[in-house]
Amino acid sequence: MPVPVALAAPLVALVLALAVTAATPALLRRLPVPPDEVGVAPFAELDSRGFRSSVLGCATAAGSVAFLTLPAQFWPTWAGFVSLGALLGLIDLRTGFLPLRLSYLATGAAAAGAALTAWLLRDWTVLAGAAAAGVLAVGFFWLVWRFSGGLGFGDVRLAGLIGIVTGATGVSLVVWSFLLGALAGAIWGLLVRWRRGTDGPFPYGPALLLGPLFALAVSRLLPPA
Repeated sequence: MPVPVALAAPLVALVLALAVTAATPALLRRLPVPPDEVGVAPFAELDSRGFRSSVLGCATAAGSVAFLTLPAQFWPTWAGFVSLGALLGLIDLRTGFLPLRLSYLATGAAAAGAALTAWLLRDWTVLAGAAAAGVLAVGFFWLVWRFSGGLGFGDVRLAGLIGIVTGATGVSLVVWSFLLGALAGAIWGLLVRWRRGTDGPFPYGPALLLGPLFALAVSRLLPPA
C-alpha cells in the first residue's frame, strides 16, 4: 500500500535533516576561512548542540514545505537545497560568510538532483530550465555585485543554487523566489538597521534561501508556467 504523500514528505525531510545534522561537525571542520579575511574564527567553532539543533529544525521545516508542495519526482532536485541550504543559511546568519566549498557542494547536489528529476520525468527540458535559470541568476547577481557593492560574492554563488532548483521546477517559481527573497531581505535589513540604530552590512543569504520556500507556499495561487 503506497505511503500517503502527507506522511512521506515530512519523513523524507526528517531523514535528510538528520543526515546533514550528523554531517555538520565534519563539514564545518573542512570549510576553510576565506584567505583574505583577517581575524575570522574557524567555522568549526560554530559546532554546538544548539547549532546542530538549529540545522535539524531548519532543514526539516524547509524539506517539509518543499516536499509537501512538489511532486515526488522533483524531490531529488530540492534535497540538497533544503538540507545543505539550511546549513549554509545558518552559517551566514552567524558569521556573515557563505563558505565556498559548501556552496559548491549544495550546487552540485542540486544539479545532480535536477538531472535525476529530468530522467524520472523523461523530460530533459527540466535540466535545460535548471541550467538556464542558474546561469541567468548568477549573471544578474554578478552585475549587482560588480556595480552596486551591496552584495557579497557568496550571494552570487547562492543565486546559482536557487536558480537551478527553481528553474528545474518552473519559470514562475524562479521569478517569485527571487522577488520574495528580495522582499524578505529588505524587511530583514530594515529590522537590523532599526536594532543597530545605524546602517551597515548584514547577512543576505538567509533571506535569499527563504525566497523559494515562500514561493512554494503560494505556488498553488499562481498560474502554471
